[in-house]
Amino acid sequence: MKVFILAAGYGKRLRPFTEKLPKPLIKVKNKPLIYWNLKKIKKVGFNNVVINTHYLSNKIIRSIGKGEKYGLKIKYSHEEEIQGTGGALIKAKRLLQKKPFLLLSGDLWSDYPFEKFIDFKLNKAAHLVFVKEKKSKDAYLETGIVKNSKTKNNLTYSGIAVINPKIFNDLREDYYDLWTDLLQKYVERNEVTGEIYSGNLINFNSKKEMNLLDALIVE
Repeated sequence: MKVFILAAGYGKRLRPFTEKLPKPLIKVKNKPLIYWNLKKIKKVGFNNVVINTHYLSNKIIRSIGKGEKYGLKIKYSHEEEIQGTGGALIKAKRLLQKKPFLLLSGDLWSDYPFEKFIDFKLNKAAHLVFVKEKKSKDAYLETGIVKNSKTKNNLTYSGIAVINPKIFNDLREDYYDLWTDLLQKYVERNEVTGEIYSGNLINFNSKKEMNLLDALIVE
């Protein structure tokens, strides 16, 4: 299974740190944030990675290269214009090919056991990992099936998913949001499964989270 890492964004919430550096390259324990994710996915058995780029893409490519220093094969999907979290998949579909892949947000860190996805059999449109937060509002689960109701939603999408390319293979390149434009119709058809993760998972959006990550990550 390939891994697709979303790394094209501007990281506006982390300015001024991201004025000259893309968010995935901000240092945590003297290493770029993306280093820790690449190191982990290699350790658990993944070998092929696709990274989408836009903002300061040359710095990401120069820092990571083709993946040799991580023991990985890394390819890039560059976006001249931001395509959104859904459009990024369509832009990269030639590299992702037709098999399900692991999708990771480039600004998250988690101790989630990614190894469970090495031989994961995806029989639906997607499998999403959720967390519970105070303002959770994306969805709720009913016997493992993702549902959406304004009155029942109690979960937040974590940025970790396994995606079946069938949800975008027939779409033309354009701006799409993963949740509203690609997944929602499959949620309505009960074709998206999910799980709740209660371990450590941090979306990297503030100085406070930078400090928290520094304490959590063990080399």
